Amino acid sequence: MVNDVRIDRFSLDIPGVSEAGLRRIALMVVDGLSAAGGLPQAVAAPRLNVSVPSGVSRDERELARLIVAATLRDLNRTS
Repeated sequence: MVNDVRIDRFSLDIPGVSEAGLRRIALMVVDGLSAAGGLPQAVAAPRLNVSVPSGVSRDERELARLIVAATLRDLNRTS
């Protein structure tokens, strides 16, 4: 099953993370979303805001994984 999900704008606000770090995390999130199976067929979410717990590790890969998980959870709720 192939689903097209279009992201027109993607922004991150993570206090204490450099601009370069935010870019790396954003690319990992995009990779994670594109690799995820089971995306909803249709999404009626013109804007999606996701958050992760504030006490999580500053590891970029872990932050990206948490953002992908939260995004997929919210996408499935809106489908």
